[in-house]
Amino acid sequence: MAGAAMAGSPAARAETFAGAKFGAAWQSVDCKTFDVPAAVAAQSDCGYVTAPEQHASPTGRSIQLAVVRIRSSSKRPAADPLFVEQGGPGDSTIGVIVDWAVPSLPELRAVLKSRDLVFVEERGTRYSRPFLTCPEYDAKNIAVAKGEMAYTDPTWFKTCQERFKAQGINLNAFNTRENAADVFFVAETLGYRAFNYYGVSYGTLLGQYVIAQAHRHKAKLRSVILDGVVRPDIDFNLAGGHTLSYALRNLFHACAQDPACGQAYPQLEQKFLALVDQLDQKPVPLTLTTPLSKQAVVTQLDGQAFATALLTQLLRPYSGNTARGTSIPKNIQAASQGDYSWVADKLSADLESSDGSAKGMYHSVLCARAKSVRAAPNQVLPPAYAQLVAWGVREGETVAKVCAVLQAELKPPFVYQNTEIPTLVLNGAYDPVTPQPYGEAVANKLKNAFVYTFPGLGHGSFFPPPGMAATDCVIRISTAFLANPRQAPNSSCLTQIKPLFVVE
Repeated sequence: MAGAAMAGSPAARAETFAGAKFGAAWQSVDCKTFDVPAAVAAQSDCGYVTAPEQHASPTGRSIQLAVVRIRSSSKRPAADPLFVEQGGPGDSTIGVIVDWAVPSLPELRAVLKSRDLVFVEERGTRYSRPFLTCPEYDAKNIAVAKGEMAYTDPTWFKTCQERFKAQGINLNAFNTRENAADVFFVAETLGYRAFNYYGVSYGTLLGQYVIAQAHRHKAKLRSVILDGVVRPDIDFNLAGGHTLSYALRNLFHACAQDPACGQAYPQLEQKFLALVDQLDQKPVPLTLTTPLSKQAVVTQLDGQAFATALLTQLLRPYSGNTARGTSIPKNIQAASQGDYSWVADKLSADLESSDGSAKGMYHSVLCARAKSVRAAPNQVLPPAYAQLVAWGVREGETVAKVCAVLQAELKPPFVYQNTEIPTLVLNGAYDPVTPQPYGEAVANKLKNAFVYTFPGLGHGSFFPPPGMAATDCVIRISTAFLANPRQAPNSSCLTQIKPLFVVE
């Protein structure tokens, strides 16, 4: 049934689209099923690929992966498409990238001029079946905001887990190893002999597993783009205080070096730290609004929540210029004068997310990789601001407590393999969760990696909005790489990118 793993594989006829023969695992559906905009749907093939729940047991239980293939605008497209995968883990690749980024932003449209784009909705996420959503997570967020539940309380997950069990869902099948095997399975089902891969955020961890599995599958992995890179050996939640500190230091320095920003917002770092101390000592009341139910929620804004608002502003890829730090100096200045309206907007947006994000998949993936986590944050990053250390510890503890409930089957530690595959590594100077040192560390494990850091960008450098110097630059670098993955792209355009700040 929909929402649960299914036994066996439904019979489906092979179909032919634009010259590519799709295998029997493919079942075509109307693109409206995945809320694909009409203009995108007109050049797309949409469907479900029935894949093994566990690839080691190909005749056992199965799941359904939602897939969108956007056909290239070229009369003679390259034979190797670009597969595109979203982050989270648990966010929707189709919902965020196909339904929003493709029609709104130019980067992927530039790729379509030469090759197909293929979007695999990762197992457990929104349009795939089952969808491991947890409405209980929204209720938990609201209760925490009201002061009725501890931030680290995992009881919400117990209810969600019991529902999954009742539906016959095996959470141990939802991990990065199986997720990576899905990518190859879909490529082979769609008839591609070779493909390229792009992943952002968690999609970069998935990409490293795709690289490591490349020798096991028929479809050839030609090249990889990793954007906002997760190190396989670190707990990025526990490291949150360190990574946010790293990003903010870069941003504060850039503001100080910019004449207009430095003059308008002097001593920005000191103001930020003083605000965190002040709010921790004396929280202020703040009214939030749930984005879906429009419920007013009165909360107490402390320093930790203030830091979360800044993280949110730097974290969101695909949401345009203000999400990458341009407004942060102005916003810190406003908060220092008692205006927290922007904080309310950021914190409100995260109160309800279960309609699009799979928190069951998020935790099954993270808990299963515990054996890979070997590095402590202070071993790989500069010290965190003292005010943010506890914030990172709290984030790590929150996930650890859910893992104690879940009791996931732990997977072996990640091991790099097939390191000769050409890889393009993209970093944002203001990335608050996957900073430049992570990307550089992963690149050092690969034999043919090219590393580029974009000034003024946050988490996810591939999707700056139209009109920015970074937009044209990332298009030049990525398309040159895809055309010739073994040659370093010309990166001279990076020198033309200057951090932008809103000054009032």
